[in-house]
Amino acid sequence: MARNTGVTVETSKHMILDAGAVYINYGESDERIFGATRAGSEFAVEQTVREIEVDGLRGPTKGFRRVIEEHIRLTVNLLEMTPENVLVALVGSSSVTDASEVVVTRSLAFADVEYLTNIALVADYSGSSEPVVIVLYNAIADGNFMLSASDREEATTTLQFTGHFDTNGDLDASPFEIRFPVLV
Repeated sequence: MARNTGVTVETSKHMILDAGAVYINYGESDERIFGATRAGSEFAVEQTVREIEVDGLRGPTKGFRRVIEEHIRLTVNLLEMTPENVLVALVGSSSVTDASEVVVTRSLAFADVEYLTNIALVADYSGSSEPVVIVLYNAIADGNFMLSASDREEATTTLQFTGHFDTNGDLDASPFEIRFPVLV
């Protein structure tokens, strides 16, 4: 009896591998690697889809659905703690440096300048020497900030970044893109 599987001769060329690296402002003049992670990162498109109810239709009908709401998120399990990373993680924060330390404080009010141009997850693609790049635009860290520190462990924090629609752009265009390399 033949075994049923979704594997084809091309499968090994179409896999996203390992944890990848997270970049702040990927492709911009101020691009930088965000830092080391533990337990990787997670990209999510959370959406609410409405089924349009129409008299006479007996159930879900092709063409009668629309996206009502969408949240684009990248969750990063950050291991590398620097003042620069904490400034990104705590929207509205600032720092002052003196001879012995960097002090980070926070204001609860923040402006458009706090939004990152983008945050990107760059990961290996099995069939290419070029990576897959998942980019969230107009992103800020808007989840909770919790630093977990325990004996015999390294402190980590899980950060949630959300991409935002831009009122200066196309409000029907989702604030993300996924770039796959062309396989040759």
